[in-house]
Amino acid sequence: MHILSRGLVWVWAVLVLLVGIVHGVDQVGRPDELVFSPQKILAGLNATMFIRLLKETKLVGYIDGSRPERKLTLLVPTNRAMEDAFGYGLGDDTDDTKAADAFAKALDGHGLDDVPAITAALRSLSAGSPREQQLEWALYHIAEGQNGLEELVRSPLLRTKLAAEWTGGKAQVVKAQVDQAHGTLSRHVSFNGADNILPEPVVVGNVTIYLLSSPMSTPPNLINALVQDLSLSLFVAAMGASGTADEIQSTNGVTVLAPVANSFTSLDLVWSYLSLPGDSDARVDLGRLIKSHILKRPVYSDEIPMHTDSSAEVLTVESLNGNMVGLYRTPHGVFVVSELQHSKRNKKAWRGAVYGRLASVADTGSLKVSETDVLLRTGVAHVLGQGLILPPNVDITSHKLLRGMKAHVFANLLERFNLTYVLEDPRASGKHRRFLGSKVTARSSDIPDDGDKDIVGYSLLVPSDKAWRENAAYRELARRDHDELSLEDEENPWRNSTTADIARHLDMLVRLHIIPVVGENVRAARDAEPNPSGGSRLPESQLLLADRKTYPTMLEGVRLRAHEFASDRFSVQLDRTPFYQSPGGVPFISFATVVRSGVARTGAVFELDAALKLPPDDSSPGGWKKLAWNAAVWLTGIGMGTGMLGASGYWVRQWWTRSDYQSL
Repeated sequence: MHILSRGLVWVWAVLVLLVGIVHGVDQVGRPDELVFSPQKILAGLNATMFIRLLKETKLVGYIDGSRPERKLTLLVPTNRAMEDAFGYGLGDDTDDTKAADAFAKALDGHGLDDVPAITAALRSLSAGSPREQQLEWALYHIAEGQNGLEELVRSPLLRTKLAAEWTGGKAQVVKAQVDQAHGTLSRHVSFNGADNILPEPVVVGNVTIYLLSSPMSTPPNLINALVQDLSLSLFVAAMGASGTADEIQSTNGVTVLAPVANSFTSLDLVWSYLSLPGDSDARVDLGRLIKSHILKRPVYSDEIPMHTDSSAEVLTVESLNGNMVGLYRTPHGVFVVSELQHSKRNKKAWRGAVYGRLASVADTGSLKVSETDVLLRTGVAHVLGQGLILPPNVDITSHKLLRGMKAHVFANLLERFNLTYVLEDPRASGKHRRFLGSKVTARSSDIPDDGDKDIVGYSLLVPSDKAWRENAAYRELARRDHDELSLEDEENPWRNSTTADIARHLDMLVRLHIIPVVGENVRAARDAEPNPSGGSRLPESQLLLADRKTYPTMLEGVRLRAHEFASDRFSVQLDRTPFYQSPGGVPFISFATVVRSGVARTGAVFELDAALKLPPDDSSPGGWKKLAWNAAVWLTGIGMGTGMLGASGYWVRQWWTRSDYQSL
């Protein structure tokens, strides 16, 4: 037994030596000399191509652990993603190696945290070289600060190490998106659309590492970024049409406030004027409008001050057009305001309120940003969900709106009847006019201004050229002006009228389509919103039509009434005049629908689908003689009918009486 026991012990000893024994422990002892750097962790994550790229671009100092106090966030694509981005020939080009050495030499003596030094070093590289692109790409995947999931939820914009001349020396940004956690699943996070594939980010010292499933390209140039959104296509087209696209794209460090297409088209006649081909004034005005949406430095959403109960701070930035634009935030989003002047009264107004309803043209209102932080190579863009900025040096006049509408006939009639003063600013011309009840009169400048009846502008109801050609009086006048005889118009009721009668009729008709704008407080209107071209803009609310409201006209004693038959769709007709006269009268209709409209500095222009008609007692062909003749015809007809009815009754009675007699 003793010998057997000793044999078993030897067998056990041999088995232990051959197989070994594994013990589980709670903690692993680590020698003090063993230090895990970000580079070793990346090797453990099999992100070897990212390590190789940083080495070849002389950026390995970010991951080698030489600066353990530096706080960074690494956005590391997988090897497969790196292969898709650069292929297998990474760093094989000798010229590229020389470029990396030049970058390192330019950076010599400066740390990798010195943003101006990095900017200058990138500037020293040849533009567009493969190594320069790789350097930009690598720097764009290294962000300042240690950003965990909670930090990304609070501040989703990461400032990277890529800061170059084209951004004005400001760091390029990466946008993070953190989804809400569902049950036991961890939060999902993506960077510029590239998904993080790790359940949780890896933290080593002061460095946080995210492993991405796809590469992140650096932000595209301005045009390429904006055309990806179809709603911004008209803004891009306007840049090209105005000749400002090259200037805007070559400007470094900008913020683009991009209006959507509907903001342009909703301007109606204003946009018709601005988009006129071959019109030099329209091209200049469109260029000024576009450049007023380009700010001279990048402003990201997290840099915009928040409006609170105790603070109403506004970040003011100058645009390429020279006008000042303000930005601020509220719990409802980011808002943009246009500062049109520097008076204390208007500064308080523009800083004050966020308007519930946004106007198409932002005179003093606030425009809400619908999408923030569209990343650009030269800065950032914010999309304006509604409205746009109309700078003070874009002077929209009634004459320009008529050109945009191509209302040649109406413009010619204004000139023919010496009414072109309605296209000018009555406050700037010095020829003050007053509206006395139903009559417009001139007012001498030495008469005291009582401030409640002065005319401060004119709104125009303009029938289209097609509508004028359907007017018999105008056709006859045009025929006589051109000395042409149209066989198709031989039955024109104005054919036998004198030219003076036709001209007087058309003069009254044109005056019927002109609405004087009466200022209730003229002095305040003169001081408000000065314009570099002279005068000032009248409030839009004073110029637009309102439902069931009556308006005076330049035709004495005649007023028009507006009706809103659909949302923002209006019609106009003579006030207190029915569509049809009393039974037995001649049918009478004076009604027109507003097709398009536009707001100018001193009035509005409304395009009508038809010309209004003068009241029934006007001097139409024949005048009072025709009315008298019609009355005589009606009276004669009634008399003759009555006489014939009486005679017929008498004959029937005689016949009936004779039938009762019997012959003897």
